Amino acid sequence: MIGQLGIVLMTFKEAFPRAATFRWFVVAVFGFIIRLDHHGVSSSIRWLGVRSDLYETFLAFFRSGAVKLDKVMRHWQVLVTNRYAVRTQSGALVLLGDGIKAAKEAEYMPGVKKLHQESENSGKAPWIFGHHFGVVGILAGGMEKLFCIPIAAELHEGAAALRQLQGKEPPKVNGVEKTTVTTLMGKLLVTVASNIAEPCVAVLDAYFAASPIFAMAKALRRKDGERLLHIITRAKSNIVVREQHPAEYCGRGRPPKYGSKIWLTKLFTSRPEDFSNVVVSVYNETKTLSILCLDLVWDDTLRFVLVKDGTEKFILICSDLTMAPGEIVSLYSKRFKIEITFKMFKHVIGGFCYHFWTKAWQVPKDQSFTIEQLKDMPKKSQRLLADAMNAVEAFVNFALIAIGTLQILAIEHAKEIRIRHTWWMRTYSSEVPSEEMVKRVIQYEFYHNFRKFKHTAIYRIIQDKRIQSTAIPLTGVT
Repeated sequence: MIGQLGIVLMTFKEAFPRAATFRWFVVAVFGFIIRLDHHGVSSSIRWLGVRSDLYETFLAFFRSGAVKLDKVMRHWQVLVTNRYAVRTQSGALVLLGDGIKAAKEAEYMPGVKKLHQESENSGKAPWIFGHHFGVVGILAGGMEKLFCIPIAAELHEGAAALRQLQGKEPPKVNGVEKTTVTTLMGKLLVTVASNIAEPCVAVLDAYFAASPIFAMAKALRRKDGERLLHIITRAKSNIVVREQHPAEYCGRGRPPKYGSKIWLTKLFTSRPEDFSNVVVSVYNETKTLSILCLDLVWDDTLRFVLVKDGTEKFILICSDLTMAPGEIVSLYSKRFKIEITFKMFKHVIGGFCYHFWTKAWQVPKDQSFTIEQLKDMPKKSQRLLADAMNAVEAFVNFALIAIGTLQILAIEHAKEIRIRHTWWMRTYSSEVPSEEMVKRVIQYEFYHNFRKFKHTAIYRIIQDKRIQSTAIPLTGVT
């Protein structure tokens, strides 16, 4: 499996301007997979057997200006798109987006702020200090199993001033700058869809059911005018829309542009006879749902799908007026796949176990860092803050690549991985192995059959960091 992993990682060579930077990238991603504990960069140093004198160099790699994260992630997004990506009936790719919070108590870590967590889990505190990341994944796999392969992540909540230091443009809605968690997610989706350059449908939860994100998606088009991004999300319970066509008007003054207001939740009881039964595949089972599909106006004309699933009732919104209501419901049911990826990302890879900090960050945890504070900040402090932010985002995105690579290997080499995985498991959920099973197979091969892959580029790169570079030349890796 290490040989197959190396084939994937070697494709990233073109995304790095320097060979030395690329080698450290390979060490970083490979270290996420084979390490046996989650203690930041130190874990990779320890379990890869990297020379201790290279620790500071490894840390500097994440802050290095030679790491062009946007270029690396663009390569990753295109690579994933070409490998088992799921498409809609119209041929669009399916993106999944959501936010995730990582608890951080570090006093000198940029971007740490007080965050609210909404959860029914009593084990999760309602308020934490930490980072809030927006993450986008792509649905991939086959009939046996689907994965949400993560393809982009960046800091969102409370990071407006820090994003300016990083040189990131603020999101714009209809030409006007507007920085919120919703618009930042919209901008991230727009960036991903632009990099892929193919029609996409983004599935989001009810938190992102806001008109700005629909406006940003509508504005993204090809040169020939074709839309590149549509949105599917769950509506809030208090949503009010309007009919597309107003009633005949004979009064004085300007006639109304749209029809009368409609409280969508009231339609479940006022128009029960208009619902029709549709057989839909949701959550890995086939169900018969009662559905009412209406095209109504909510700042723009959108498709609203009212769904009755037993006693549960909910409303979905889709910007694609040609998509069948059954497909809209089926796609929304796949949104939970990103939650599974979050779980694997945190517990299997340890993607949030980073410790990048700088004393240039002098903002108390109970206060926000504003754009006005940048005016009086020395240039050196600004650079240190930007470097620390870049390091955090590089660490998280390289961890995304690590978990995504495990998912790709699970899809492409399912049978071989199941044969090599000889340890006892209580249950096997499907023929396609989990990310953790793939990781265990690679770890076993690394620790017990290290020289089995000695003819691969990964072996030469790792050995160069473990012993003196004069011992094993890096032939063919420069």
